[in-house]
Amino acid sequence: MLALWSIPIGVRILLTVLVFIALIYILYRFRAEKNPVQDSLELLEERMEKGEVSFKDYLHAKRSRGK
Repeated sequence: MLALWSIPIGVRILLTVLVFIALIYILYRFRAEKNPVQDSLELLEERMEKGEVSFKDYLHAKRSRGK
């Protein structure tokens, strides 16, 4: 069996960095799927459809965002 200490230090550092990057990527993907980012204009549109915001207010907000 290959002992950890027989692996050169450069290879161990590289493996450590790769594992660290993989963990960050996995955690980022997990968090992104759990909390989808929703644009404020989309939220306002949903509120307009529910009747919480008037169409006039929606258009005003849309113009103020430059879209």
